[in-house]
Amino acid sequence: MEYDLAYPNMNFAHKTDYGPDYSENFEEHYHIVYEILYLVEGDVELIVENKKYTMAVGDLAFIQPGQHHHINPLSDKKYERYVIKFPEYEIPKDLLPILKEKGSCCTVTGTVIPQLFERMDWHYKSYTGNNLQYLMESVLREIVTYFCSKEMVNADIVFYSKKMANVVDYINENIALPLKISDICEHFHYSKSYICKEFLRCMDVPIIQYVRTKKILLADSLIKEGVKPTVAYKQCGFSDYSTFFRAYRKIIGVPPSEN
Repeated sequence: MEYDLAYPNMNFAHKTDYGPDYSENFEEHYHIVYEILYLVEGDVELIVENKKYTMAVGDLAFIQPGQHHHINPLSDKKYERYVIKFPEYEIPKDLLPILKEKGSCCTVTGTVIPQLFERMDWHYKSYTGNNLQYLMESVLREIVTYFCSKEMVNADIVFYSKKMANVVDYINENIALPLKISDICEHFHYSKSYICKEFLRCMDVPIIQYVRTKKILLADSLIKEGVKPTVAYKQCGFSDYSTFFRAYRKIIGVPPSEN
């Protein structure tokens, strides 16, 4: 059974692709919402930021907003998965800190979570309209709650580059500061040419673009919490509002005042 249900800021899908001519494009990308990927069948590896996971059937990936990621098919086998994309406000606030500490890819075999994805299929067959949306959102909350309440076994991680993994951690830990490439180079004692070239090779995104995207996503979360845009841009390390405004509109899709 396949479906792709699009709601405002949300998406529920059960998809299947067959190699070598996959219908979906698996290039590097990021979302401004959360994404859950549950592997039903396939031979793929998941790249999240600077980490690589060889996914096994029954693995669930929980991808945070702004995390650059993509899938590499490792064979021409059938690639079947469930995908849910949803905004932060769908997650109870007390669970958000727990999600931050969870691994990006965990095995959920032997838990109730696979049954919850199958329940999505049943709802799709049995309901339509608003009732279907409400039931899908209910299943999502069950998945997130169970995922947070249980200890999951993390999938094996391979770093493309431990050096760049440290750079990524440093950027995310200091993203609210007026962070410049020169600051990062000074901290790690790398040349600008080296860090730009190596970051692009490992992350498939320029380091300047990566930093700016992370800053805008932080600003977006602050604005949604009630912080005024004219205050939020300073709290995210932007030197002037016009630069922030243009970057925000390009990444989020609307002006800061409309969010």
